[in-house]
Amino acid sequence: MKEEQAGTPIIIGELRIIPLEEVSIHQVSKGRGLWFHARKEPIGVVVSSPQGRWAYDRHGRQIALETYTQQIAGLQELLDSM
Repeated sequence: MKEEQAGTPIIIGELRIIPLEEVSIHQVSKGRGLWFHARKEPIGVVVSSPQGRWAYDRHGRQIALETYTQQIAGLQELLDSM
């Protein structure tokens, strides 16, 4: 299973930073054994302030916010609730 999701927002005054994460969970069963592997890694962040909203990928490059709102379920609703 691989899923992209918005993490818990970090709030500093009027500044909100939303980490965007990719979560992968894999399992393998062989004979009597069962093996799990889970990983979470950053894919980007969304920064929201009274001056506007911006999105950055994991390399620090600014990208269109719509890229992430279309890609990550629930992100637009989270932004609308702020």
